[in-house]
Parts: sequence; C-alpha cells; structure tokens
Amino acid sequence: MDNNMLATPGVPKYPLQDVPVPYRYQLRPIASSQSKRAAATGAVHYSSQQREDGSEDEEQCHKRMKPNQQNVSSPGLAEDQDGPLPISPIASPCHTPKLEEPSIDEVIGTAISRLSGSTPHANGLPSLIFRLVSNMDRTQLSDLVNIIADNLKRDLFHSLPNEITVKILLNLSSQDIFSCLLVNKNWNKLIKDASVVWKRLMLNEGFVTHDQFPSYCNGLPSKYNHLINPDDRFRLDFLENNWLLQNWYDPSYKPGRTCLDGHSTNVVTCLQFENNYIITGADDKKINVYDAENDQFLLELNGHEGGVWALKFVEGNILVSGSTDRSIRIWNIETGKCTHVFKGHTSTVRCVEVVEYNGTKYVITGSRDNTLHVWKLPMNAEPDKDNREPAVFNTTDENPYFVGVLRGHMSSVRTVSGHGRIIVSGSYDHNLMVWDIIDMKLLYILTGHTDRVYCTIYDHKRNRCISASMDTTVRVWDLENIKNNGTISSVFCNNTTTTKVSGSMKCLYGHTALVGLLCLSDKFLVSAAADGSLRGWDSNDYSRKFSFHHTNLAAITSFSMNDNILVSGSERQFNVYNLRTGKLIHRKLLTDAEQVWGIKFNNRKLVAAIESVGHSYVEILDFATRNGDKTLRTRTRTRVDQQIDHNSLWSSTL
Repeated sequence: MDNNMLATPGVPKYPLQDVPVPYRYQLRPIASSQSKRAAATGAVHYSSQQREDGSEDEEQCHKRMKPNQQNVSSPGLAEDQDGPLPISPIASPCHTPKLEEPSIDEVIGTAISRLSGSTPHANGLPSLIFRLVSNMDRTQLSDLVNIIADNLKRDLFHSLPNEITVKILLNLSSQDIFSCLLVNKNWNKLIKDASVVWKRLMLNEGFVTHDQFPSYCNGLPSKYNHLINPDDRFRLDFLENNWLLQNWYDPSYKPGRTCLDGHSTNVVTCLQFENNYIITGADDKKINVYDAENDQFLLELNGHEGGVWALKFVEGNILVSGSTDRSIRIWNIETGKCTHVFKGHTSTVRCVEVVEYNGTKYVITGSRDNTLHVWKLPMNAEPDKDNREPAVFNTTDENPYFVGVLRGHMSSVRTVSGHGRIIVSGSYDHNLMVWDIIDMKLLYILTGHTDRVYCTIYDHKRNRCISASMDTTVRVWDLENIKNNGTISSVFCNNTTTTKVSGSMKCLYGHTALVGLLCLSDKFLVSAAADGSLRGWDSNDYSRKFSFHHTNLAAITSFSMNDNILVSGSERQFNVYNLRTGKLIHRKLLTDAEQVWGIKFNNRKLVAAIESVGHSYVEILDFATRNGDKTLRTRTRTRVDQQIDHNSLWSSTL
C-alpha cells in the first residue's frame, strides 16, 4: 500500500522536509592550504566560472576541451584551428553502444566517495545525509531511529576494568542488579560470578546483620556443600531469602503452621530461637528444646528447683539458664545434659548475658539480690564421665570459673546487656550502671529515669546505651563522649570513686505507659509499651520513623524485628508489619492465641510461645510452605513425637 494513502490529514508526509538545515550540516567552503594556493595562482572553482545567467564563456569551454579534441583537423579548416568550435558536433558514422545505467549502490558509493574526499565543501557528506533524511516519511524515520539507537548502545562494563565494574555494582539495589542480569550474557556472567555483590546485597537488604555476618558465612558451606563453585552459595542464598521475604510481604500468603505442646503452666517466661533450636523456659522448672528444622519436640532439660526466668543460647550448642532457685546452669543441648551448676546469688536470677573478650566467653547474671555476678563460661566441658553428673559449685570461693561480683545497685537488677568488656545493667533503683568486667570496675552511673528501668541495650557500634523505663520514656546515653549527656560529677560508690552522669543525650517521648521492651537493628530502634503501641526510631539520629498500635490498648507482651519485618503480640492479637512500607501485612495468623508470651523469627520461620485454653504452646509458621493448615503435635517425655487428631483438640478454640 502506498504510504501516501496512510498519511494522516494535516500531517506532512515528510516531517523534516521544512526543517532548516542546521549550521553543522550546511555546505561550507574548505579553508585549506591547497585552496589558498589555488587562489594565489588565479585559479578559481568551477562554480565561479559561470556567468550570472548560468552560461559559460565560449573561451572557457574551449580550454576545457580534451587535448585530442583540440588537435582534430577538418578539411578546409586546418588553417583556422583557433576559430570557434561548431555549434553541434558531427554525428559519428559508426553506431555508439548503449551505456548501462549504474546501480543505485554504485551511485550512492560514487556520491559518498566524492563528497567525503574531493568535494570542495567541508561537510558535503553530512549535508547530503541530512537532505536525504529530510525526504523520509514517518515510517522510514522510525526505522532509522531504531537502527541508530540499537547501534549506538555501548556496553559500559565491557569498557571498564572488572574492579571498577564491581564497585559500581556494589552501590546498586537488588532490583537494579536483577535488571543488569537481563542486559546480556556478559553482564549476567560477571554479576553471577561476583560473590562480593551478593554478600553486600545480603547486608543491604537486611537478610543478615553485620554482627551475624561472620557466623553466617561460616554456616553456608554445610548448607550448599553440593555446589561445584563455592562462590555460588552467596547468590543462591540471597535469591532464596529474597523469595522468602516476598512471601512475608504477601497479605494473601498463608504459611505452613505447626503447633507443639508446651509447658504444664500457661505462662512461658523466656524463649530462644537459635541454630535450628527452639528453647523455652517456664515456672514449671523445666526447659523444653524443639527441633526447628523438623518442627518437633526434641528433649526436656530437668534440674532447676525453681522457675526458669532467664535463658541465653551460645554458639557451640551451649545453653545458660537462670532460675528462682538462685542458681545458674550450663547445658549441652546435643546431649541434653547439665554440665555445670554455679551458685552464689542469694535471690532469683532475673537476667543473663554472654559476651566474648580476647577469645574468652563470660557469663554475666543479674539478680534480685541487687548484684551482678561474672563467670567464665566453660567451653566444650562435659560432666564427670563416670557418673555423668554436673559439676556443682555451691560457693564462689570453690568455683574456678567465678570472676567476681559487681555491686552498686540499690534494688533488683532487671536487665543486663553488653559487648566485649563493657556491660550495662538496669535496675529498679531507676539507674543504669556501666561496667568494665575485665577490670571489674564501675565506669559510670547514669541517672535520669524517674522510675524502674526494665530494659537496656548496649549499642557497641556507636558506643551508646539505650534504656526503657516505667516512667514511659526511652533514653539514649553517649558513652563515646560522656559530656554529651548532661552534668558530670564524681561520687563515691562501693568503696571507689566513679563518674555520675545526670541526664542523657536523648530522651524519646511518645509512650503513655510502662516501656518494657526494646529492640535494635541496623536501621531502627523499636520500643514497645503497655499502652499497646510500638514506636520506631532511626538508629542513628533517633528521629521518629513509624508507630503501630494494637486495638483496645492491649499491652505489648512480646515483639521481634529486623530491618524488614516487625512481629508483635498482645492479648488476642498477633500482627506482622512491613517496615519498608509501614503497613500491616498479617493479623490473622494466630487468631486462637489468647496471649502471646514470646516471639522470635528468622528469614524463614516465625516462632511464638502462646497461651490457649489454659495451656502453653509453641507455634511454628513456615514461610517456605503454603497451606495455612494447622498440624498439631504433642510430645511424650521422650524424643518421639505423637500426631494427634486436629479437629478433636482444637474444635473448641477455632
């Protein structure tokens, strides 16, 4: 079909036909040395040898004749060779063969050759091209644009050293990386082989924290031991975690659900979820251990003579527990045996922390006797091989693992946190104390709260500590420059002089009731209170980022979070939030939970210790499977799980 028939009325067929020729495409005389020499000798261009009316001088025509034509003589005209040429040449008596017309390719080639080489104008070829383009219709122009655009594309990575390319990739988001993978085979291979890019993405996307990264790298070889190229494991693990995160973020996604029988009491006092172990403690004096990989009960740890109120899991499958029986027990999770019993506190052991300094791990325990005890953690120790009984140390004097007592608080020590040699404790005496456990020295007394301190966090990256109190506030203390907090004074405490700080660097307001829970990630500081609210702050400057509220002002009893997800629980409420968008994702995952006592999760599984119908249970939600059906498993006093009827037991609660 003729393009003229397809032309739109009022739209020119050749859009560029009336466009003025740009200066760079206009014909301009060549200002070369050759042309200057020609001008000096009186030579002129052919275009200047024409008359104004377009005709040529007869004399010039005569000069332009070929030599053989000028020497040809005719009868009777030999003496008049210098006379004018005849108006019309005499036709040749012989037949002149017909010349073949040159092909279009030859014409174009000849034109380009002359315009680019011997033309008397500087840019004859660009001018020709522009004029040709000006006579193209829209369809032809569109085809030409596509051809030019495709051929002007440049492979940026191909022209750069790999080191520079990788540095560029390290600054891209995951979505940008996915787009780069689709560019071409070279980009795809380069990115896939750059393990450092996938490591950075694991950190940037919040799938692993900087503190967890060394242990994370150490655990990958066993997970991907089938790979020929070991560096592929970082890419594969990132893709797996990214897929899992999309499942978390999908409101319609229903994770696989398993319910495990809990303790004989309805309240679970502490919960740990580490290295595929789920560990719970309760007032029934027992510690339950579950296999998180296979979602089943594993074993029961017996030995405490009072309720278990503090647990701390340590790498190497070691567990430290504190109890109302005033003792600390060290357990080997693999064997289910207690290896050591430390005694020394005179009241309930309420909190436990484990830190490492110069290759030695230390256990710090806080008690209602107002003191903190410091112990060295026995590593890879087993009980006596003959009777398999734990090593019991009834006094600190006979205990080779005992380091010392930290005294200074005037009331119960409710919370302890630390890193390296620095420990921060919070007490019902309204104060925080900062300790050096290597020198066994009190460094600072931090005052400012007007009621009991319930939670502390030591932020070792920024050298700050954070506290939450019954006075409804959250305070931030700068330990790098202690003068940033307030008034500094020297006081006498526990037979030594120490520094007292009155005031804090920041005081975060917003809650209207007891703030009992804190959590810190690389991006956020989150506080939870008895007023049913959770408030998020920037972990660097503590500006407000978000706030979530449970209905009916139900007190937040537990929550857990990372940079991407926050999960909170209260009376008959269990919510999952997207921290990238600040929106509630799930609120009906555990509708039958009457109370939520503890929450922990990793990138794949969410674990909650709940109360339902007067009993405690451990709920496991798996975001790598999609079904939403509840599988209920109860336990016997052995390692063997027993499947029971789902409908008969849960009909009253669903």
